[in-house]
Amino acid sequence: MSAAFASALVPYTGPVAAETLLTEAEQRTGLSDWGGKRWDEARFRHDLAILCDAIEAGATLTATGRDRTHSRLITMLVSRLRYLDARKAATGADAERIVAPLIGSGMPRAGTTFLHGLMAQDPGNRGVAAWEAAIPSPLADAADREALYTQILAFQGMTAPDVTAIHPFGAALPEECIFLQEGNLGSLYGVYWNVPAYQAAIADKLPGAFAWQTAMMQYLQIDRPRRRWALKGPGHLFNWRELLIAFPDARLYVNHRDPGKVIPSIASLFCKLRSLFSDAAVDPLAIGAQQLAAWQFAVDDYAAWRACEGAEARVSDVLFTDLVTDPLETVARVYDDLDIPLTTAARGAMARHLETDHHGSAPGRKYGLADYGLDEAAIEGAFAPYIERFAIQRERRQ
Repeated sequence: MSAAFASALVPYTGPVAAETLLTEAEQRTGLSDWGGKRWDEARFRHDLAILCDAIEAGATLTATGRDRTHSRLITMLVSRLRYLDARKAATGADAERIVAPLIGSGMPRAGTTFLHGLMAQDPGNRGVAAWEAAIPSPLADAADREALYTQILAFQGMTAPDVTAIHPFGAALPEECIFLQEGNLGSLYGVYWNVPAYQAAIADKLPGAFAWQTAMMQYLQIDRPRRRWALKGPGHLFNWRELLIAFPDARLYVNHRDPGKVIPSIASLFCKLRSLFSDAAVDPLAIGAQQLAAWQFAVDDYAAWRACEGAEARVSDVLFTDLVTDPLETVARVYDDLDIPLTTAARGAMARHLETDHHGSAPGRKYGLADYGLDEAAIEGAFAPYIERFAIQRERRQ
């Protein structure tokens, strides 16, 4: 195991304090360049202080939650220092072009992870594994980054069966864009901890988040064979305009599913992830209301974007019911919509993946709208226009 990350795997009883964590990361790595003006170090330090203060003030961490919080943050900080140091030595990284990436989005729990994993089997596509997003630069002692990140995820509780039954986490799995933005202190942390002050503080940060993501992709592809990036992030449904400023030639696909199934499912995931860090800061009714309001805004904004400035964009809409009925034909249609050739090799690799893929095969979980303070009327009141606009099939709701 790399010594730089050793403290991410041990208990922690200290404060979640920005200066304490920054100092620890510097001591672990022997590095101290946090990015300067080029990577907006001042904003990074400012946001980290707000995040740490918000966690201590409102996250109500358990003892285990404090261990996991420290692990998550120190892994990010050590990785940021090491990545920025390695990037300086990566001649030509800034000149690397990111050409026509394939980027998926859509409502969470609508098959986005399954479809992204399927497309990652295409030899012409290049995803980013979770270990690569978390630890982008090689370890000085040539340690196995995937094995190290497997240990870190387990320590953080992310690979416990009751978590992976809801959403698959694993060091080798293709990861979401949001994790490529973690080193810039993006929106990921609002999932793990109840930190509204932090979420408000980073509301204007999208351009910087995408700039950081682009730079990460440049670094990761340097001196490697060029392939099409295949990424995804449900959160892009909130920021199509910023996404297309960062990647103007992107090929986009969007998953759609009955919000009556999506909203309680994403609320259950939020509750489970928050419970890894706190027993007291998990309020199912509040989380249900937050998710309903957030995704109503997102789908309405997406529909408006599609009708106006997004009308000429390369976008393929994917119905969850089509995806689960015939995954390969769904991929074929998406590729055709986006003018991407589906080769025999790609189709064969995807077919073999489907033979062994266990995504969605976990025992059904018992939860429903009422568990999160919601009912059919709330769903229909918020999402009926979206359901009709995209011809989404209403599923059996609990």
